[in-house]
Amino acid sequence: MNALYRDIVLDHHRAPRRHGALEQPTHACDGVNALCGDSLHVELRLHEGRITEYAFRGECCAIATATASLLGERVIGMTPPEIAALQQAFAALVGVEGVGAGLLDDVTPDLGDLAALSELTRYPARRKCALLPWATLAAALAGETRTTTEKDSA
Repeated sequence: MNALYRDIVLDHHRAPRRHGALEQPTHACDGVNALCGDSLHVELRLHEGRITEYAFRGECCAIATATASLLGERVIGMTPPEIAALQQAFAALVGVEGVGAGLLDDVTPDLGDLAALSELTRYPARRKCALLPWATLAAALAGETRTTTEKDSA
């Protein structure tokens, strides 16, 4: 297993950033990975079309927790269209079929530390763990209150 992947996942699992609850979130959603039982709650505060605050909590595996933590660090200040492009780039990175077509190297969003999760291409069964925070964030931005990874194709 790639050392960078292992170190980042363990660090964000043991000491997740933006873990907890927000006072008066503008958007919130509960997400579930029906295959493994992970559950995640994401809360956001948007101001003038940008995420100004992000928090999450739930009962999740190390990969889902680390991804939610990394995601929270990355999306502050972003707009929903920017997050959608980032989500598409991440899905392509971890090997989700049919995603990433049309992304060009010069316009692909910077994934930052999320790029360390590229190791998931070697572990297809764990992709949905990493996709749960993304699905929950996207659903929250769409005004949904519940979602599941069953909506995703991985």
